[in-house]
Amino acid sequence: MSPVRRIFVCALVALGMLAATAGSAFAHATLVTATPPPGGRFVEGQGTSPKIVLQFSEAVQIINRSDVSIVDGRGVQVDAGRPSTAPGDSRRVLIPLKGPLVPSSYTVRYRVVSSDSHTAAQAYVFGVGDARLGVPILAGAGGLSDSSPAAVAARVVELVALGLLVGLLAFRMLVWGPAVARARGLSSDERETALAGGQRLFWRSFWALAVLAAVGETAVLAAKSAVVFHTGLLAAAVHPTSAYRLVAASRFGDMLGWRSAALVALIAAGFLTWTAESAGAATAGRRLPHALMGLFGVAALTLLAGQGHASQAPFAPLSIAADAAHLSGAAIWVGGLPCLILVLLRAPRALPDAGRALAGATLSRFSKVALWSVAVIAVTGLARMVGELSSVTQLWETAYGRDLMLKASLLAPILVLARRNRQMVAALAGGLTPTAARLRTVARSVQMELMIAMGIITLAAILVAQIPGRV
Repeated sequence: MSPVRRIFVCALVALGMLAATAGSAFAHATLVTATPPPGGRFVEGQGTSPKIVLQFSEAVQIINRSDVSIVDGRGVQVDAGRPSTAPGDSRRVLIPLKGPLVPSSYTVRYRVVSSDSHTAAQAYVFGVGDARLGVPILAGAGGLSDSSPAAVAARVVELVALGLLVGLLAFRMLVWGPAVARARGLSSDERETALAGGQRLFWRSFWALAVLAAVGETAVLAAKSAVVFHTGLLAAAVHPTSAYRLVAASRFGDMLGWRSAALVALIAAGFLTWTAESAGAATAGRRLPHALMGLFGVAALTLLAGQGHASQAPFAPLSIAADAAHLSGAAIWVGGLPCLILVLLRAPRALPDAGRALAGATLSRFSKVALWSVAVIAVTGLARMVGELSSVTQLWETAYGRDLMLKASLLAPILVLARRNRQMVAALAGGLTPTAARLRTVARSVQMELMIAMGIITLAAILVAQIPGRV
């Protein structure tokens, strides 16, 4: 077995270990205290309390009033049906009662949406008087959970689409254009042919990814709607009334709306740029329009970061900024890998005389951009890890920490593959001829790198639904 294949097998083994050892995924808003507490009892005077109070670890929202209720031992509802968050403190949920509670076992049932867009659902019992505590009387639930395969798949599509869009823009501006301009041995006609082919493939890819991004955002909305309103994914997609309610009444809806607006702005800017380029000679991309499109793409990634863990971490604005930089660095690196593969395989065929030189120049340029991207990923990833874990021991004591370490371990084989590619870049710079066989070998290595990177993205979508160690 070749060294590259051994690296790939090791990555698959690490991925399998993660699947075998991953802890259960839970919502991120946890119940800190309650009055009365789980398993507790009202003392004299509390039986006439007008409300039950739940205190969570972070701000929550009640989308459906029926999702928060209190029933007695026979399942009869005893709350007034008007649960709400406390004025000025959305971490506290107030549940008014219909009247004094008689001796019995009572079940508090709640299903709320936390500030990081995940659902918290639980039930506990308390007693009044000398009544024996019974088992919780659970409400009918059903539907998806944040850790359901369908919900994870929706997040993967969203991450991949946004990341590839940003990576495509970055590759054209930072890699392809400079490579075409600086590649040795290309005639004017060959450069024009390369630019025309690159421009055509760029816009085909851009519009395909724009459609995929729209599908991803729609899937995420349908999945979240199914989680909150206890339905299936298909039912949530076919009947959008619940989705409208979710968008109008939750922070998740606000962030989704702004992210969709950024995508619309990106597509509008792309349409204007595409129209202008179609009317003129082929270019490597107009800098200002592409910079504006990239800005809209990074804005969408920043809004995605502001929807998740980072929004509730210590120093939230800095955490969101670090998470956005982390996502952007990953997008430039991983999103550029398919582009690089395409150049390595197609350039020698499209330009028989100068294609290999162009592919070598592209590889050399991408290697530099990827190196900086990986540095940003490493620094911001470390900063985010510090923000999500309150102690080093949580790396091995919590499921979130263990999964985080296993996810990070998948970077090792990628870095080994990247080092092999950089050795090839150094050899090409030293005068080694970029033959078609050598370029195909590098392309296979990059393909493995891309496959492992897609596995990391999938794991990131799974980790989103797990409780950070700090909670």
